Amino acid sequence: MDKLFLFSQNVKLSSLIKIKRYIRKDDKIIFFTTHHLFENEIDFLKNNFGLFEYITFSMFLNDSEQEAIDKAADSEKVHNTFDYYNQVRLIKNQRIAEKVFQKYKDAEKFIISNDLGIEESVWLKSGFKKINCEYYYNWGERKSLKNRIKNIVKKLPFAVAIYKKIKETTISPYGDDVYSAEWNGKKYIFIGRLQRIGYRIGLNLKKDEKEKERLDKKQFYPKSECEYITSIHERTKCTVPDSSEYDVRYIQDGYLPPNYSACDLKYIPKNVQYYSWDVMGSRQFQCHNIPVSIMPFGKKLYMPEPKFPKKVKTILVATSGTGDWTAQKNRSDDDLMVMAFVEVARRLPDVEIIYRAHPTWIFPEHVGVNSINRVAEYFEWTKFSNIHLSSNIPNMKVLSFPRSSLEEDLKKADIVFGEHSVSMIDGAFKNIPFASVNLTTRRDFACGLTELGFPNCKSADDIVDFIKNISDKTYQAKYLEAVNCYNKMTDER
Repeated sequence: MDKLFLFSQNVKLSSLIKIKRYIRKDDKIIFFTTHHLFENEIDFLKNNFGLFEYITFSMFLNDSEQEAIDKAADSEKVHNTFDYYNQVRLIKNQRIAEKVFQKYKDAEKFIISNDLGIEESVWLKSGFKKINCEYYYNWGERKSLKNRIKNIVKKLPFAVAIYKKIKETTISPYGDDVYSAEWNGKKYIFIGRLQRIGYRIGLNLKKDEKEKERLDKKQFYPKSECEYITSIHERTKCTVPDSSEYDVRYIQDGYLPPNYSACDLKYIPKNVQYYSWDVMGSRQFQCHNIPVSIMPFGKKLYMPEPKFPKKVKTILVATSGTGDWTAQKNRSDDDLMVMAFVEVARRLPDVEIIYRAHPTWIFPEHVGVNSINRVAEYFEWTKFSNIHLSSNIPNMKVLSFPRSSLEEDLKKADIVFGEHSVSMIDGAFKNIPFASVNLTTRRDFACGLTELGFPNCKSADDIVDFIKNISDKTYQAKYLEAVNCYNKMTDER
């Protein structure tokens, strides 16, 4: 009989031994995951279960079906971005479940995870039986522990009094992250961290304690006097009321795929508008009929000619994040990149590969708390001395990250690769050539750059070819044409 087991990378692989009790000698085993299994993980499972079939979420939906899910999630049920993410995950699971049920109609089916893209309720309704294993992050225990503590505190009068006192003297939600500047006779107040976006802003922003105190007291300037600005990733820090009295702008703070079908940028307060860096950044908003204007005080950053290496010694791989904000992304996308560059390491042993995992990977709802450690274990298993993780250490409490560790990685790099990371452009500003990589079956999220003429790799072969051809004069001339096109685009308004 066929036995199908659905799980995510949040399961401790060693704990899967528990499912042996559900397997008989002649059963066919099918492992069904939201991620791709690395070679070391496949070896472990083969050693413990013998032969098995292996399928992923990404195998069941094509590009147009994933786009349709993003659009279907944008419904009357949705009131904010988190509602939207939940709808994307729900509908995606429902549509995959329909196809899985048709293909494995007679299989006995089990679900082991309720995280990292898996919506448990959908699979239980489809006849899956629940099995518990061991997890790196346990949502259920965390929730129940929190509720137990709340119930205990409610019974302790002195604890309630202390809690109320703390609440009255709460720390400012803004921390030290409030800046102000004057420009064209108007005040601009920036809320949030400047590390990710400051280099793009042409205002002379300085920390402002008085403006932070005003914000803490909920004193706001009318739109005729002031514009409140923040970055997209720091927008939750902006507590300016949703009123037509105030002017609030969210600034693009990363590369935005012009062809993204995700609709989450629509869910903003009514008094908020977006600023993009340039016409390429504006395309994502225009795609969804969202009002946007190019940041009037933005710096025009022109791409210099790259320094083409005579021989490539070191490459930097700058990854992107994955989550439930669009059905077009699968957790396995990140794994495809990892496996491709392991193959590159195998074929080019003289090239050092610095693999920079996106800091948001380790968020429990994104790629998983064990995601970076999992890649490190795979690299160690390969015994390739020329591929290793960047030393950047993510902080789970923030969604915007300092550029300092990136600067250190860029100093070592002869080439930067990425899926649709802004780090590729950051590298280009430091004279480093780059190429985007799309190893999935869906659309190229770096299409804004690809259309300008920058290289886009679709396989490990393409990546190796780019590294080998970077010193070729004809290849370089074509790349320089793309740089000129980028700079012309920067001047467009």
